[in-house]
Amino acid sequence: MGGLGSGTWFRLSQKDTVERSLVLAVKDFRKSLHPYGSGSFTWTWGSGAQASIGYSVTFHGDCPIVNLEYRSFGQEIRIPVRMQTTPTQFGGQRWWFTCPLIVGGVPCQRRVGKLYSSRWSRYFGCRTCQGLTYRSCQEAHSEERRVGTIEGQLEYLDALKRREGIE
Repeated sequence: MGGLGSGTWFRLSQKDTVERSLVLAVKDFRKSLHPYGSGSFTWTWGSGAQASIGYSVTFHGDCPIVNLEYRSFGQEIRIPVRMQTTPTQFGGQRWWFTCPLIVGGVPCQRRVGKLYSSRWSRYFGCRTCQGLTYRSCQEAHSEERRVGTIEGQLEYLDALKRREGIE
């Protein structure tokens, strides 16, 4: 029992964040949701590196399917992403992606407004399937995690002593 890495205090890295991931939003596809709609997206990082993805729209009955096509880790990827709608208050409709990922042998099929691809993932999927969090969540709880370390506990005790006026 015990040993390096066995406790919760030792982490090689934090969860990846949505801010560090590639993002596809439904709003970017709204004008292309018609037969033969197509296009591409390109992302550029501060280092000058780029990522791009192409898409085309097909229909299965009345349901549009956005076919994503890109290269990841040297492999050609083609993912069909089914779209779905919900009614709006004044008679319109709102479009959603259906998460295309399968996790633990079970299709996710969550209705989401954005799909993400983290730096370690080959595929686009919802935030939950990708295991992503928000940077603000990591920052908000960083003090709580810090108290879990020996140094953090000593700092916490020092702060308590200062607050209580104990030497």
